[in-house]
Amino acid sequence: MEIKINTPWINSFSNKRLDIILLLTEQCNFRCTYCYEDFKIGKMAPDIIEGIKNLIIKRIGGLEILSLSFFGGEPLLNKIAVLELSNWAKQICTIHNVEYKGSITTNGYLLDKKTFGKLIQSDVTAFQITLDGEKQTHDKFRPTINSKSTFDKIYSNLINIAETKHNFTCTIRFNIADSNFNSIKTFINDFSSPFADDNRFSFHFHPIFGMSEIKLTKEEVPLNELKELSEMKNFSYSTPFEDSLCYAGRADSLVIRADGRVQKCTVALENEINNIGKISKDGNLNINEEKFKKWIFADTKGCPLNKLSREKLATPYESAGKYVNNAITNA
Repeated sequence: MEIKINTPWINSFSNKRLDIILLLTEQCNFRCTYCYEDFKIGKMAPDIIEGIKNLIIKRIGGLEILSLSFFGGEPLLNKIAVLELSNWAKQICTIHNVEYKGSITTNGYLLDKKTFGKLIQSDVTAFQITLDGEKQTHDKFRPTINSKSTFDKIYSNLINIAETKHNFTCTIRFNIADSNFNSIKTFINDFSSPFADDNRFSFHFHPIFGMSEIKLTKEEVPLNELKELSEMKNFSYSTPFEDSLCYAGRADSLVIRADGRVQKCTVALENEINNIGKISKDGNLNINEEKFKKWIFADTKGCPLNKLSREKLATPYESAGKYVNNAITNA
């Protein structure tokens, strides 16, 4: 019997790389119909940001790669902190000859030309932006907090960044349910031409989970159809679990919430098994080793959360759709 070795997982124990996913704010200007976040926490306090910097200072001497991924909420609602922290990381990595990688998951609504340019200058060069089909369908799935349209502004911002000469990558993500599958096909057929033949852009197809009324009932056939359509349009693409290792299963990857909680997963935000520590102002993490091991030694490396849900320790997307009408507070 051949034993398959998961080399990326083994390498994640080397201490040569540090990946931090940062929720610098947990507020959002959207209320997507399937969202599982509760928007109870505002912007990250200065003491926690200082703690992140001190953590990096403690680790920088042994690193070869530092990756900061800005998540949320909507990270551009705290754009000042994103730029400040990324510029700081870029500088300290240059001093210590460490490769810096900056990325951001944003709804794209606030990604105007000026903001995009500043992010590129701070070495945030990898973007993930979601469109859930063409205008009518997307706007039903991803309205603003005040139930306004978002498609036109996001699409315009995407076209603007495509027209630049900057070196970046942009993953256009599609969250798929039965009700928007045909709309996503329409978008790829009729609206993707500004990004065609541009290897900076790719597609990611992700079935919606957690809500019985909004889901993809048969995954394989529609996903294969979208893959074939992407290939016809000359776009690269990915789907969940195609990668051999989820970030939550890596020993060198951490999520730091706006309130300083240290976690492993950006989905199971309110599951206790996901609270593995707390960062202090001096950069200490105070990790619960038993919880940490549950994530990194799960036998489902593509998604450790699947194993934890089978153990009844976590419920993926348990709050999907519950908070879409909440107003922004503490922004």
